[in-house]
Amino acid sequence: MPANRFATAVTAAVLLLCPATAAWSDRGGETADPPPAVSSGDEPTGSLTIAPGSGADLIRSVEKRLPGARVYDLNLSDDGAAPYFEVKAVRGGEVLTTIIDAATRKILRTQAEMRTSDLAPETQRELAGFGKARMRLSEAVAVAEKLGRGRAVSAGLHLNDDKLVFVVVVVADGALKEITVAPDR
Repeated sequence: MPANRFATAVTAAVLLLCPATAAWSDRGGETADPPPAVSSGDEPTGSLTIAPGSGADLIRSVEKRLPGARVYDLNLSDDGAAPYFEVKAVRGGEVLTTIIDAATRKILRTQAEMRTSDLAPETQRELAGFGKARMRLSEAVAVAEKLGRGRAVSAGLHLNDDKLVFVVVVVADGALKEITVAPDR
């Protein structure tokens, strides 16, 4: 797993497992809506709130909402007023990003980000391998959540010796577990 993805997952998990406060601030004129506020009645995790459910279900809900799309990345973020999931999918040569409120699991918005041809060369190679794989990311996440006995906070593609693998970070019993799933085995 690339170091920056693991660092992001570690940061998110620490904030989920330890008391913390988060605040949304104006980032110099960006027009994006602030991340969602925490709502009552959800499962508390530290001082942040994450609704119960699996990462695999989140991925399936995005793919259902975007017919023909394949999700290739799931990432829990805490850089706003409340945690949210950022889910990236590809469809028709385009990268689509969906934001999901982690407290309610409600899809907030989906927007086209860029053409896949504009992605970094390594990401393009990962997506090329992903296009040939029979296994979907949701299946790999379901396997990892079962093996790790927890909930996925991050999942994505990685090339290991030019072979595609899915790397999933699961939070279970206060610890992070990185689980690698080889597709099509």
